[in-house]
Amino acid sequence: MKRQKLLAVFMAGCMMAGVLGGCGGSKEPAAEQPAAPQEEQSGEAADGGAQEDTGAAPAGETITLSLATTQSSSTPIVQTATKMVEGIKEASGGTVDIQLYPDSTLGSQSEYLEGVSIGTVDMCLIAAGAIETFYDQYAVYSVPFLLRSVDHTYKFYLSEDGQAINDELLSRTGIRVVACFDEGFRQVFSNKPVKSLADFSGLKIRIPDNPLYVNTFNGLGCSATVVALGDLYTGLQTGLVDSFELPTGSAYGNSVYEQVDYCTKTNHIGGAMFLLVNDKVWNTLSAEQQQIILDYAEEASAENRENVTKNDEEQWKIMEESGIEFIDLTDEAYQEIVDKMESVVNDFYGDVLDKEMLDRARALEAQ
Repeated sequence: MKRQKLLAVFMAGCMMAGVLGGCGGSKEPAAEQPAAPQEEQSGEAADGGAQEDTGAAPAGETITLSLATTQSSSTPIVQTATKMVEGIKEASGGTVDIQLYPDSTLGSQSEYLEGVSIGTVDMCLIAAGAIETFYDQYAVYSVPFLLRSVDHTYKFYLSEDGQAINDELLSRTGIRVVACFDEGFRQVFSNKPVKSLADFSGLKIRIPDNPLYVNTFNGLGCSATVVALGDLYTGLQTGLVDSFELPTGSAYGNSVYEQVDYCTKTNHIGGAMFLLVNDKVWNTLSAEQQQIILDYAEEASAENRENVTKNDEEQWKIMEESGIEFIDLTDEAYQEIVDKMESVVNDFYGDVLDKEMLDRARALEAQ
C-alpha cells in the first residue's frame, strides 16, 4: 500500500466558521492596559521566516485567537497548553488572548487543519499523522523504529530537514509551525519476554485499525489483530490476543497492563504533535507579540517533553511493583528489527520519503 500524496486543501470551513462565530483573530480594546509603543518591524518573522507586512494590530488592542485540539482537558499536554496561553496573555499585557478549546470541542483534527488553512480556526495542536494529508513529508514522524525518543524527535524537528519540512508546509498551505509537542512513544506489552526479533514470532498482538500498524507487526512475525481499545481487557482475558502495543499512559490508564507479564520498551512509533497557526493571523501580530508566543510555546514544548518522560517513569514503576518485568532492547536487537522493517518502510514511504533523510534522522539520535 502506498502513502497518498498531498491532498487538496478542502474548502469546507463554513461549518467551522459557524462554530467559532467570530472568535478567530477578533480585536477588542484591552481592559485597563496602557498603549505600548510598537517595535520597528524588520520585515521578517521572529522565527526567521518571511513576514508579509499586512499591518499589525494597533498597540493596546486585544487580539483574541482560537486554539483547538482533540486532546482531553485532563491530559498533561492540555494542562501545559493552558499554562502557555495564560503566560502569553500576561506577558503581552493582555493584548494576545488565546482561547483554548480542548476535548474535540470544535471538531476533528482534519477539520482543525482545514480551518487553520483557510482562517476559520486561528491555531491548533494536532498530531503529525493528521498533517500528512496536507504535506506528506510529515510521515517521517510515523516511520516505525526511526525516532527513538521524545528528545530524538525534537532533534529532528530542529534539524535542517525538519525545518525545511515546516517551511514547505508554510509555502504550500499558509500554515506556520510554531512548536513541537509529543504524546510519547508506544511500547509492546506481552505475556512472554520479547528481547529480539525472533521473540515477536507468533505473538497475537492487538493493534489499532491502521494499515501501518497491521503491516508493521505482521512484518515482525506477529499475528496482528485489530481490537477496539475498549475491548482489549476482555480480549486479553479470553485469549483473543496475548499482547498489545500502546503508549504507556494508555496501557496504564485503561489498566490493560494488569493482563500481561512483560513490557518491552520498543519506542516503535512516537506521538509527535505540532502547534500550528494561520500565517495571515500570525502577521497581524507585532514582532514583540510573535516573540512572546514563540518563547512561551518553546517553554511549553520543553515542559511537555519533561512530563512525558516523568509520567512514563512513574507509571513504569507502578507497573513494575504490580509484577510487570520491563525489557530494554540491546542495540543489536534494535538494529535487527530496523533491518526487518525495511520492506514495510519501503512499501509505505518509498515513494514519499527520501532514504538519505531517514538516514540523517536516525543518525541524530547519537548526537
